[in-house]
Amino acid sequence: MKQSNSILIIEDAENVILDRTASLFGKQTVANLLNLSDGLLGDATYLQIICTFNCDVQSIDPALRREGRLVLEYQFEKLKIENARRLCTHMGIPGNGKDIKQPTTLAEIYARKNNADNASTNKENNDNNLTEKIQRLFKIKNQNSNSDLFAHLYS
Repeated sequence: MKQSNSILIIEDAENVILDRTASLFGKQTVANLLNLSDGLLGDATYLQIICTFNCDVQSIDPALRREGRLVLEYQFEKLKIENARRLCTHMGIPGNGKDIKQPTTLAEIYARKNNADNASTNKENNDNNLTEKIQRLFKIKNQNSNSDLFAHLYS
């Protein structure tokens, strides 16, 4: 088998792993995961499955939580203030997170990074637009030396 010893990652897997009695989706999804991990297919492929989710572990189907199936559970807690600031510094976020006053999630740190990147891109675009306007003004001036440059500034 070409893909043996593979890892399947299912992000935001709530709809796939929720208790079959409470799930709005087909009950087959949990059965499919069980077949992939513990069934004959799982024995042939040695497939490991990693699921990320934002629900309470107790809402996961009990068959998936049985001993030997749920190998590892890791909960990402909020970062301590010191660690959040350190991560901001490492990621090059302006201000290095000095304004962080309480424990912060990774999502909040990455939102800061995205906002900083977007602000930087917008500034570059604005700088490029200003440069283009100035170049256009000098072109107009060179074409018609009697032209009023300021009349064209806001065009």
